[in-house]
Amino acid sequence: MNRAQWNKLADKFETEVCDIAREGTDDQLQRLVGCVELSPKHSVLVDLGCGLGSFIRKFHNRFDKITGVEFAPRIIARAKKNCAKVPRTRWLTMPIPQSVKTIGTVADLTVCMNVITSPKLAERRAIWKAIADVTKPNGYALIVVPSLESEHMVQQVSGEALPAQLAGGLVQRDDAVQKHFERRELEPILARYGFAPVRIGRIYYPWAKEGMRKPRAAASNPWDWVCLARRAARKPIRIQPMSVGTPSTARSRRPRSGPAE
Repeated sequence: MNRAQWNKLADKFETEVCDIAREGTDDQLQRLVGCVELSPKHSVLVDLGCGLGSFIRKFHNRFDKITGVEFAPRIIARAKKNCAKVPRTRWLTMPIPQSVKTIGTVADLTVCMNVITSPKLAERRAIWKAIADVTKPNGYALIVVPSLESEHMVQQVSGEALPAQLAGGLVQRDDAVQKHFERRELEPILARYGFAPVRIGRIYYPWAKEGMRKPRAAASNPWDWVCLARRAARKPIRIQPMSVGTPSTARSRRPRSGPAE
């Protein structure tokens, strides 16, 4: 989605966008953040694609300095309002790749939640690279991406007409095409950008975000993949792009801004 489209979502963000920091149905984020050694006196948080600032508002007391990045001015205006009582926070209104020069390599924890969903590989790679570039050596990244396995589960138990299945993990609903990830893709992608996975798991969200009640045949809620990964102490050796295989295949109800990577 472009900036104008995201700006239009500002007033109805809560109903149109799956804000996993606010709507996750378990304590997975809390547990994963708890795995990272953080100091309220020294640690730095960078939230790339911060939306309404839900993660910042929830976890700000674990950090000394915070930067939130969002490229839609009306959305970041709402984030500032939501986080008005959060101290030592800087807000940047710009595309994520462009924010790297302004931020620098400073983050003890970099957060990027349901942002890497573009159907264009080059745009997804630019965001993966930005995550690595702002994260300190030995620092951590907490990344959430849409799950292709969950998308298939939703289709199977709902009895809905199947969305168009495109190559490379792309899913089309209405006019929106978004990248979804299989679990097996994630470790090779993280490695390419110099990260070692600490934990990769499911983070569940309500069925209402899929526009339906929980079907009787459903064994669980739908989910995204959440990855906690640690950046290598030294920059990785540059290698040719590696293939991670072709996945089996962004949701119109759940806009997000996504081989592939």
